[in-house]
Amino acid sequence: MFIKFFKSSFFTQYLVITVIGILLWTNAFINPPEMPMPDGPVPLYEMVYKWLHDLPFVSTLLAFLLVCGETYGLTLILNKHELIQKNSSLSALIFLVLMSILPEMLTLNPINICIFFMILMIHHLLILYNKPEHLDRAFGLGFFTALAGMFYIPFLLWFGLIIIGFILYSSGHWREWVAALIGLVTPFLYLSVFYFWNDELFVKAFEYPDFFRHILFFPNPFSLDFWVLGGIIILVSLWGIYRIWMGPIEKTVELRVKSSIFLWMLIFTIATAVYSRSLAIYHPLLAAPSFTMIISSLLFGLRKKKLVEIVLLIFFLMVLTNNLVLHPLLTLGK
Repeated sequence: MFIKFFKSSFFTQYLVITVIGILLWTNAFINPPEMPMPDGPVPLYEMVYKWLHDLPFVSTLLAFLLVCGETYGLTLILNKHELIQKNSSLSALIFLVLMSILPEMLTLNPINICIFFMILMIHHLLILYNKPEHLDRAFGLGFFTALAGMFYIPFLLWFGLIIIGFILYSSGHWREWVAALIGLVTPFLYLSVFYFWNDELFVKAFEYPDFFRHILFFPNPFSLDFWVLGGIIILVSLWGIYRIWMGPIEKTVELRVKSSIFLWMLIFTIATAVYSRSLAIYHPLLAAPSFTMIISSLLFGLRKKKLVEIVLLIFFLMVLTNNLVLHPLLTLGK
């Protein structure tokens, strides 16, 4: 019944999802967490932080609206490209829960801002499969990567995902590669002019290689509840990956290639974690779109769903209880 209800995509389903989101964020609205401080050369996030870090409720409210927008945008993309059952809203519910996994994450931070640009990148990259040498979309891929990198600098390494996407598509159009590179460079040209005008160009230019020169491994910034909830997500996702790429689910070559993009996104999330530094606790959110596609595909491919529905309901109640009660108690002494 639970999965069947969200197989549809009407106003009722999205209203219920929004209400669930409000429940998950209730404690954050009452006791809003602080925005994380900028880490590294991130000029756009520094500007946002300067405006909003003294307004925690406003930053939390804006974060909730942003996540809701990302939720519906990602669902629209997954439905449009038939990576999940068409006109389903289940992926919206899954993504919203994943983005609300810990109370600290329920504020405006570099990662949930990055995901907005990531979703735009996914949209352009998937369209390029059927429209080769679509130069404006190739340019957009690099451009959105650069903008996201101005909020969270490790995301600049995700330009490699674009290259891998071109390789998976067997794209031999050199103009696409050049257009994507020009898109990546363009925002930094404007930024360099700004720094030059303020006599900061050389100082700021050396901050980028200096940031990537240091790889830091944090001992363990995560609390016990994150490991428990995250472990459940990973186990379910591994099952989903097996069924998508090796299981009985039949897919065309196009759908398999497009699905593999989301697997590569997981790999890039893991690979770039070594540069997350003080934002390590927020970094796993980058995997939310991938987990959403994988788990949604798994649930729609199952014939017997009753046990899975019970597990989903228990997991949601665990996240809700953790956000409202358990996590504040676990971090009370910190």
